[in-house]
Amino acid sequence: MRALAIIAAALVAGFAQAQDNPPVFTPPPGCVGDLTIQQRSCEVTHIYNCAADTAGERWNITFDEYGPRYMGKIDRETQWLESYDLFPTQRYVLVQPSDDPLNLTELMETGTDSYDFQQRGQDDVQRFVGYDRIVSEDVVIDGETLLQTEFSMRRESTKEGDFTMTGTEYVLPRLRHFISGTYRINRDGAIEEWDLSPIDFIYPGEPGFFATTPLYECEPTLARYASPKKGTDQ
Repeated sequence: MRALAIIAAALVAGFAQAQDNPPVFTPPPGCVGDLTIQQRSCEVTHIYNCAADTAGERWNITFDEYGPRYMGKIDRETQWLESYDLFPTQRYVLVQPSDDPLNLTELMETGTDSYDFQQRGQDDVQRFVGYDRIVSEDVVIDGETLLQTEFSMRRESTKEGDFTMTGTEYVLPRLRHFISGTYRINRDGAIEEWDLSPIDFIYPGEPGFFATTPLYECEPTLARYASPKKGTDQ
């Protein structure tokens, strides 16, 4: 429970701001921001690193129109070390060693990476089995050259039920980080689809860096519409 209290305190501190300023997330002390990604479907993600962590580890936190909804910590191979569903907060940690760990190095060197790992929560164990495959090495979005991947994954949960998911994602090699893309989830024949693809990449010192308000495909009073071609350099 101490870890959850620390996370909650960090979130509260992160929202501290002058009333006349736009909302901006401030990472915990000892941490610095790397990148903000404005995405489709009314989400914005911030990536940051902390001096107390092992080299190559990074955190990410995602906001939707209602506030923060997810936070996670990965290592340089993109293993899911910690995952937090927020409000209410549920913490999951990687069960190590994994049967087949996520391995970004293998993906980038061979074009394919399989995985079979588990995360443990307070009253739930989730198993993830699947693969990532590079399908393009030169996708350009907002000036960033990305690897595009396709994936297929099955999640098994002792509490929340099982599902299968397919879709596409992106890899930003410079930060060794996966970026959200398109998703299709199948829960016993019930299909859900959504698109969280990146639109804007915003770096420290640029307008909008670490802003907590998503900009695209939100309610009209909150943000603006993204055309189907927005987010590409074509």
